[in-house]
Amino acid sequence: MNLRSKGPQARFHAFLRRLRATGRSNMYGAVPYLMRAFSLDRDTAFRVVCDWLDAQESAPATAQSPPERLPRRTGPARRSGRKKRGTRG
Repeated sequence: MNLRSKGPQARFHAFLRRLRATGRSNMYGAVPYLMRAFSLDRDTAFRVVCDWLDAQESAPATAQSPPERLPRRTGPARRSGRKKRGTRG
């Protein structure tokens, strides 16, 4: 089924999925992008983003979703106790 048969909402959601995938903006900053791309006013664009976020929360988790917990970060590399000998001229 193509996006035109689903109406403009599907086009907005596809746009938001692509925007999220690019990493250009977090989704709370997506309103101006929607406004420019689809000539929407701020209220309408905000409503579209809210609807999209609600749809993402209610959608079942997929295999592509990020892990629940991120791996632990390793600490900085430890330096040895010896100082390097340098020559000063």
